[in-house]
Amino acid sequence: MKALVTSNLTKFYGQTRGIEEVTLTVDQGEIFGFIGPNGAGKTTTIRTLMGLIRPTGGEAFIFDTPLPGGGGDLYRQVGYLPGEVNYYPEMTGREMIDYAARFYDAVDKKWVGELFERLQFDPSRRIRTYSTGNRKKLGVIQALLHKPRLAVLDEPTSGLDPLIKQEFFHLLQEMNNNGMTIFFSTHVLEEIERICHRVGVIKEGRLIQVAPLEELPGRQMKLITLRLAGGHPPDALPRRWSRFEPVEGKPGFFQLSVQAPANEITAHLSHLDLEYVKITDPSIEDLFLAMYGPEKGDGHVS
Repeated sequence: MKALVTSNLTKFYGQTRGIEEVTLTVDQGEIFGFIGPNGAGKTTTIRTLMGLIRPTGGEAFIFDTPLPGGGGDLYRQVGYLPGEVNYYPEMTGREMIDYAARFYDAVDKKWVGELFERLQFDPSRRIRTYSTGNRKKLGVIQALLHKPRLAVLDEPTSGLDPLIKQEFFHLLQEMNNNGMTIFFSTHVLEEIERICHRVGVIKEGRLIQVAPLEELPGRQMKLITLRLAGGHPPDALPRRWSRFEPVEGKPGFFQLSVQAPANEITAHLSHLDLEYVKITDPSIEDLFLAMYGPEKGDGHVS
């Protein structure tokens, strides 16, 4: 039995493309990352899987049950976190979690308390007083409170501070070790590299690749930011590297995206008279621009 399957899943909003012929399979016990630029179709795919919108064509299955006909019994096995969370503002966090818990047969209160503690969430306050990060914590707790078989998470870390992100990924890893399947979308390449077994890449509504993480094109790409002594532009770099471009608003700083092993990058940079250097992973958008060129402005939706 597969945790999640789509076959030629398609959604149009009138003449506007949402997704087209998305076909993928997520195995039980897998952590599957779903990545793509803004407007690529990640949220549309997830909302269709959750039965919030009906597809124009194609099929989808969760635990071999066709959608959208699975109904409540099916979705009780799923934890869902939308990209934007909205709750009754006058409720407290605890009242909201108690309300959500009633939709499931049995929720372990000790487990819910552990989620509060590990995510540093104060359930006693009214939701209208919560920051964006605390509302996201509430959404995470709601999605995980019943220890679902499948967690479907749309941009789960947006709004979370770095320490909470770290604890959140520890939670996901622990729950995955106990059998939970995880499907989540993100813009952050580091998150994909940290936790995912496989990755699905979506662009302009179409799934263009599904592969193990190590086979993702451009995985060795790095973003280099540097300043040379005197602020001069760098030269004498390998021909296959593109030119460094000035960093706007930072005189003497230059930036380059390059796809090469880290030891090759550091070997070439070691010959330069550096005042400053930083090597980071590019954003998902940077990676897509380098691999596939600029996105087309064709009236797409998320």
